[in-house]
Amino acid sequence: MSYVALATNNYEEVVAFYGHRLGFPVVEKWDRPNARGQRFDLGGMRLEVFDNSRERCTLELKAPADRFHIVVEVNDIEEAWWRIDIDAPGPKTVSWGARLFELHDPDGVPVTFLQWLRPSTGARDRIYGRIESGTGKAQHFTQLNWARAQFTEKLGIDPYPGTLNLTIQGPDSFAAWVGLCSTPGIRIENPDNGQRACDARCYRVSVDGDIDAAIVLPEIEAYPESRIEIIASVMLRDALGKGDGDEVVLELGKRVAMAEPLTRGAAR
Repeated sequence: MSYVALATNNYEEVVAFYGHRLGFPVVEKWDRPNARGQRFDLGGMRLEVFDNSRERCTLELKAPADRFHIVVEVNDIEEAWWRIDIDAPGPKTVSWGARLFELHDPDGVPVTFLQWLRPSTGARDRIYGRIESGTGKAQHFTQLNWARAQFTEKLGIDPYPGTLNLTIQGPDSFAAWVGLCSTPGIRIENPDNGQRACDARCYRVSVDGDIDAAIVLPEIEAYPESRIEIIASVMLRDALGKGDGDEVVLELGKRVAMAEPLTRGAAR
């Protein structure tokens, strides 16, 4: 089996990092007057750590090159994060279809734990989410004259005040959402371009296969990665007969016959 060899002048610290703190099993070790090292199994890839000070011809070790880092693929990124015995930033979702967290070994070598967000069925045309209550801010945004005009013109949706808020459920739905976010979508742009620009991207969906709607993704910093907001011409909670905690299915890119708008009233 092929492996990566890592030389270090901090042997005890580095082997403790990979073996004890990250929990990778040792598959081989040696300790001789002129050589000392251990090999770890990183889930199919072997990593050899050897003591540079024991080598007959020691290497001149410099800082790790920016282009070199170790990547460990896992099936459950949250489980991997909880399992390690070291403080590390929590997992994050990246735009190229993965969830990951990163740390450094005692020599500064970057180590990335990565879970690919691949749907088990191979289908990426559905997102499952659970309804949750929002903050009420969307009621104002959806009724701004410029925003409402663009929703109507570009999406064919004169939005009921507010949005239906969902929390994404499961890795397949995360994968579909990440893939969708990597596409341009339909832009909603504030013509004033001021500090409160409130620009957004939209994606056409059907909700539970019955109602024509659109995802609205605000272009703001620190927007929650697992949240989705939906607009429609009807009050979705009433039209679906669902409330907080209930599951809905979004079919991407599908348009259906529009339901008759309900009488407008208080925001969701």
